[in-house]
Formats: sequence, C-alpha cells, structure tokens
Amino acid sequence: MKALVVDDSRVMRQIVIRTLRQAGYDWVDVVQAENGKEGFEVVKAENPDIVLSDWNMPEATGYEMLQNLRGSGLDVPFGFVTSEGSEEMREKAAAAGALFLIAKPFTPEAFAAALAPVLGGDAGPAVTETAIAQGEVKFDVNPLPSNLALRNLLSDLLNRDVELAEGRPVPVGGVPGSVVGLYVDDHLRSKAVVVFDFPLAAHAGAAIGLLPPGASEAAIEDRQLPDNLVVNAREVLNIMASLFNVEGAAHLKLHAAYAPGEVLRPDVVDWATRTGSRLDLSVEVARYGKGSLSIVTF
Repeated sequence: MKALVVDDSRVMRQIVIRTLRQAGYDWVDVVQAENGKEGFEVVKAENPDIVLSDWNMPEATGYEMLQNLRGSGLDVPFGFVTSEGSEEMREKAAAAGALFLIAKPFTPEAFAAALAPVLGGDAGPAVTETAIAQGEVKFDVNPLPSNLALRNLLSDLLNRDVELAEGRPVPVGGVPGSVVGLYVDDHLRSKAVVVFDFPLAAHAGAAIGLLPPGASEAAIEDRQLPDNLVVNAREVLNIMASLFNVEGAAHLKLHAAYAPGEVLRPDVVDWATRTGSRLDLSVEVARYGKGSLSIVTF
C-alpha cells in the first residue's frame, strides 16, 4: 500500500512519515509532495491508497487539493494533518469528503486510530480516551473493524474457528446474489454497508442456526437461500453492528438487510461498490466452507 504525504515543510513531512512508522505502518510505501497542486498530480501518477495533507500551503491548499480531487472523480481516501483543529475546520473538511482531521502536535495513537479504517491491520481501530479527550482525532467516518475484532466476533457467534484473508470486493446483485446489510446512525443517516457473498451467507446462516454443513452445501448447489438461512444471516449482520460502535464514532444499527435477489436501492449499490474506507476479505468457517465479505463505511 502507498501513502502520499503533502506539506510545504520538508521537516514536517518527515515528522508525519516518522509518526506513520511509529503508529505501526512501517510497511506502507510513502511518496511526497510540497503543495496541493503538486499533490494532485502525484495522486494521478502514483494512485496512493491514502493522502495525508497539510491545510495551508502555497500554490494550492490541502482543502483546494481535496476539492480538485473530488471534482475530477478521484475518490482516494483523504485526511488532514494540520496545525489547527477547530470544529469549523473539521466540519468543512468532512463536508468536502475528508475522512478525518488530526491536529498537530499529533501522536502515533491518533494516527493509528485514524488510519486503521483505510490501511487496515490490527494496529486499529484502537482509539484511546486521551486522544479523544485532547481532540487529537474525531471520526467523520465510522472506523472499519480490525481483522482480529471481526474474526473474534464471527468465531464466537458461529461457534466455529474462522480464518480471514485478504479478498476481493463482493459484487452486489446478479445470480445467485448476495446478502447486504445497511447500517444507519441515530439520525437515520446511512453510514455503513456489509455484503456477504452467497456462500458466506449460506455458511454463516447454517452455522449460527446449528445446522449441519450439508444445509449450506445444498443451498449453494441449488443457488437458492432458504428462508431460515436468510433470517440467520440477517441476525449475523445485526450483531455485527457492534463492530462499528467505538469511542469517537457515531452509534450504528442495522437498518435494512437485503436477501439474494431483492432489488437494492441505487444508493446502497453505490455505497457497496465505492472505493475508500472498505475492507474486502475471504472468510473460512471451519467445517462449513469459504465465502467472502466486504465492509464499507462512509
């Protein structure tokens, strides 16, 4: 994975890079730019997985860079690392599409908390009470769960060993289809989507229902998910809401769950297929089989 660090100060760029390493992301490649204008060109040339940008810079500010990226259809995850962190700036950054704003002086803990939703890994999403109290990090997007948290929840819920590995985005729609969960905050604003491919929905539905592996195997062979497995898969999605509810983030709950073959709202399709803050994994449930899931927060 690759991160772009944008700041007109060479020293500050090095401090950002060092803090990135201290936060546990020493495996991430780093490219640099001196201002928003140069940063825009570097995004097009290098296709980074995340941009960490200062706000005030010559040629083009970080805010102008973000506006130019979004105006050009470039949806690279973007966060600010800047000297100011007022509520007004945070609101302006979030409205423009920034995932977070970390105020200087910053800490490895603040970096780990803010970057885990994009870069993944078990370094996050641990948000310390000190970081929140000091205003070092505030989530505008609910963090993605760590692989460890997700594995532990599924293992406990399904009463089976569960193994996770890097995977591909799960498509929505089509045949035999997928199970899609839409999560909203307390104001009914859509905030996250979870997609189970057909095999995972069958395996999870059978395992949580204490049905034998043959139940999910038959469903996969018939390309039809029985009602009892649909209900069980929806229950898994419902419990997974707990993974999003961390300190500093909006409280989420399952709002709707779509069974294979159900028509999805266009906005749900858009959210499920967007780039940015997402997690795509291969999932193996012991004795049942393999499937895939995707988690997207926005």
